[in-house]
Amino acid sequence: MSWAAAIAAALLMSLPAQGQELKKVRIGYPAFSLTFLTFLVGKDAGIYKKHGLDVEMVQMAGAVQTSALVAGEIDYLTGITSPLVAAARGLPFKGVMITHEKTLFWIVARPEIRRMEDLVGKPVAVDRLATLQDIVARDLVRRKGVNPDRLTFIQTGSVSNSVQSLSQGSVAAALLSLPHNFVMMQKGYREIASALEFNQRSASGGIATHEGKLKKDPAGVRAIVRATFEAMEFNRKEKTWMVNYIQNKWKLSPKVAEESYRVWLNGFTSDGKIPLQDLQEIIGTLQPYHFCGSQ
Repeated sequence: MSWAAAIAAALLMSLPAQGQELKKVRIGYPAFSLTFLTFLVGKDAGIYKKHGLDVEMVQMAGAVQTSALVAGEIDYLTGITSPLVAAARGLPFKGVMITHEKTLFWIVARPEIRRMEDLVGKPVAVDRLATLQDIVARDLVRRKGVNPDRLTFIQTGSVSNSVQSLSQGSVAAALLSLPHNFVMMQKGYREIASALEFNQRSASGGIATHEGKLKKDPAGVRAIVRATFEAMEFNRKEKTWMVNYIQNKWKLSPKVAEESYRVWLNGFTSDGKIPLQDLQEIIGTLQPYHFCGSQ
């Protein structure tokens, strides 16, 4: 059984009272990326509101995420790798469910870069060092037959900054998430490696919270889980609505929006679970690092 199965099953067993006053909830997400599309849609399509929740989405990167969760400044985190690694180190966090079980990252390079060997000795951008992005980037380089130590990884602070660095030519390549990879490739930049190419699995997006939240507000956690599952079902069934939303939210062409949606669904999980072995593998990889947290 997956690590989330018991928690998710227990949370879904009972429903909050109908007709309740909207409850204010703050959900943290680390990047303006399609990885966290489910939660943005849950809010903007009125699904969370339908379940009695007045959700505020708060973008925050780095160590601020877990610090904010400890301080009670936010109720949930969607960049789930950070709190899970922190939990493995003894902090009082719990993973509740997973929305994405595949890693949606691409190494995208300047047009003159044709293969991984061409990046040797050149700067490659990740949002932050010693995070999931950094680990994925190095793993992709290694899988392409190149020692990642021969590349120079630099941190930019965000995926948007990585895109800017690549556009300005200050880096030779960058690790990008959806839809930034497609946008850059339409401009003539080149995909060098994809996590989907190697079927990389990870707890990419999901819901984590403080242990105290599970004890003090189980009804609230049930509501978030139930609403998020409904949002996931909406994600799968309402293709036209989703493509239009992606197109407008990220200012994309219809073609890029549809392709982004198609690829995004490829990493989607239908049951909120991830195999325990996959979870242990990524946590084990990140444990030696000072984890800053970013997707």
